[in-house]
Amino acid sequence: MQHLQKCCAHRYVIELKKCARHSLVSQMISWLQEHIQLPGYDVGLWSVEHEEKAAAFLNNSRLCQLLCYMSNGKLHCSATLDTGAKSCEKLYYFIRSEESRLNDIDMSIHHGMLSRGAAMQPLLEVMGQVFGPQLFESSTWPNSVKRDLSGHLHRFMASLTESTFAASRKTVLYLPPGKFLPNIPAAAKNKELVQQLESIVINWTRQIKGVVNSQDSHYHSEVSGPLEEIEFWCTRKEDLCGISEQLQRADVCRVVCVLEASKSSYLARFQSLAKRIRDNSVEANDNVNFLKNLVMSCKILASSDLAGKWRAFLPFGRFFC
Repeated sequence: MQHLQKCCAHRYVIELKKCARHSLVSQMISWLQEHIQLPGYDVGLWSVEHEEKAAAFLNNSRLCQLLCYMSNGKLHCSATLDTGAKSCEKLYYFIRSEESRLNDIDMSIHHGMLSRGAAMQPLLEVMGQVFGPQLFESSTWPNSVKRDLSGHLHRFMASLTESTFAASRKTVLYLPPGKFLPNIPAAAKNKELVQQLESIVINWTRQIKGVVNSQDSHYHSEVSGPLEEIEFWCTRKEDLCGISEQLQRADVCRVVCVLEASKSSYLARFQSLAKRIRDNSVEANDNVNFLKNLVMSCKILASSDLAGKWRAFLPFGRFFC
């Protein structure tokens, strides 16, 4: 009799655990449903088949990804990059780096959207949100291996960040993600960290120098007319103001403070160029404010018979800039 009671109690506990796990999985599936951002997507498109695939993704340690995409108004979910996923215009992904738990699901599941024809931006997001944190925040890697890989990954991320935004004529300064340099005096005494920061500042210096020199090269290049000149200054103002805002960010200022405390020889050149960026930003803003009053007149002139004679007047237009 006692043995039968124990068996019944044991089965009851098992059933309770199953119910609790089922409720937990249901809540995590709801979290997945709410985070999908695809054109034409709606939570009502989910079916029993979708929930089964989502549950398998959450329960099976061997399944580390869930891919979702829209096709002909229908939602498709897959654990692999199937034919439909390869040919879709937009793909939403969930990648699980460890066992999923509801209380920290935002940390254990990385997600985002990939778009066809825009390979650089999605790659930057995946590297920054998925692979980067797995290396930088890992406590299981040997220090020597982690140090070497971190250096290579930082250089790759800096190059990828620069290339991604170069197409839109924007200069973005790369910094490693996460809580960065909480203790400046201690960081200044860490030789390896200082060397890492110096390599980052060297890359910033190269980027900013290229932006500063681009104005000089512009004066020696042929420009089609005043409208192109105005467009150049508008684009330049946006880029320079963007760099100035980045230079004022708290994390960038902390890097500068650490290198100042460690008396780095690479800091003076960077600060000199940073000052030129601020000065050029004011200049570009003044030029845009002046030139925007000429846009309508230039458009009228561009549609007239005098359009072919613009080149002769271009040097005089530059005189005012």
